[in-house]
Amino acid sequence: MARSKTRPPVGSKLWDVHENLYYDKSVKVAPLVEYVVTEGEVTGYYEGGYVEICMTGPVPDGDRSFPYPRRHKLSDIGKRVFYTAREAALLAKEQTEKYERTWGRTKDPPLRRTWEQYLEEAPDG
Repeated sequence: MARSKTRPPVGSKLWDVHENLYYDKSVKVAPLVEYVVTEGEVTGYYEGGYVEICMTGPVPDGDRSFPYPRRHKLSDIGKRVFYTAREAALLAKEQTEKYERTWGRTKDPPLRRTWEQYLEEAPDG
């Protein structure tokens, strides 16, 4: 039997990771990729075949950031959505390193690491 997750209260803050495409003036061919850590506020829940956490918060669009509604499965807490920025940054680090291992032979510049600041936080928050 699946273990049910505790629902974070409405108004609480959660962190997730997004792939962001942006342009660099020195690289004229295509947009570059980075993984970014973003904070969102829980606005409610949607219950269908499973429970989704409804969140809203800024998500980058290129070099700009816009408020954006988003949803995650409740079961994704600890996998794709986190209670601390540090946990999300660890996922962003993993995704960045995997991308660089996969596409490193293309001679693209290293991915930006805007999430590194969150790794310096104490593990307890």
